[in-house]
Amino acid sequence: MKKFLAVLLAVSILVLSACGVKNEKNGDGTVIAVSFYPIYIFTLNLVNGIDGVSVSCMAEQNTGCLHDYTLTAKDARLLSDADAFVINGAGMETFLHDLEETVEELPVIDSSVGIELLCGHSHEHEEATEHSHNHQNNSHIWMSVENAKKQVLNIKDGLVEIFPQYKSEISANCEVYLGKLNVLDNEMQTTGESLKDINVITFHGAYEYMAEDMGFNIVSTIESDEGGEPSAKELAHLCGEIEENGVKALFVEPHYDGSAAQVLSDETGAKIYVLNPVISGENSLTAYEDIMRQNIEIIKKAVK
Repeated sequence: MKKFLAVLLAVSILVLSACGVKNEKNGDGTVIAVSFYPIYIFTLNLVNGIDGVSVSCMAEQNTGCLHDYTLTAKDARLLSDADAFVINGAGMETFLHDLEETVEELPVIDSSVGIELLCGHSHEHEEATEHSHNHQNNSHIWMSVENAKKQVLNIKDGLVEIFPQYKSEISANCEVYLGKLNVLDNEMQTTGESLKDINVITFHGAYEYMAEDMGFNIVSTIESDEGGEPSAKELAHLCGEIEENGVKALFVEPHYDGSAAQVLSDETGAKIYVLNPVISGENSLTAYEDIMRQNIEIIKKAVK
């Protein structure tokens, strides 16, 4: 680990800052590093109010998902100072494959343990004559509130094992936070009762977990960042799917800059709505619940 960090620190690359307001380690304080935004919010809630414990998020708020993330010099410094590293898991942090032998001394808490993964279903954009798809495990598990609760419990168990001196505080915080997530989960289930047989098209794989929780059906997921925009033939195929399935809404993520959604909307009349995949936001203990509630309201508006 030390050899790896020394080499990484010597490389001249772009330095990224931590997400949110980073609490610097002071003296003998405990530093918990986390991989990115949703895990940051979960962990903040678990250690809230515990003196001497700080949480630092490795990726910037605007980094998004970590599928192709590359570790930076600042990440190396954070990991070298950290007492534990909390990750989403489920294949999200692909960079960990390069560190399997070098991070052995840094405890890693995988929040995805025991969570059943959905099989992602995204279009591959290519010049082939046949319409094709790409199937792989979907790592956006936090977009299911039920999964988020399991992630919080996994993080709690990991933190208590590594830092037994904080067991009572972490356990109490966990109980409070799970209570809030239970309320959110109930709200989603109530909304979902009116969404049965509603068909939509999405432009981010994260929404498949929301659909699983709430009961609406995703006809197709278009991952533009993985293979470029759909071809004219693929767009024509998607227009057919929209008309055949009575698709009511096209869900895109914030800052979506592709043209496919607008083309499909213009051709079919399906309206475009923005859902937040909770990969960026405020440095707030209630951020996850706040964003998910905003998503609920948008979905209700989209399908009414």
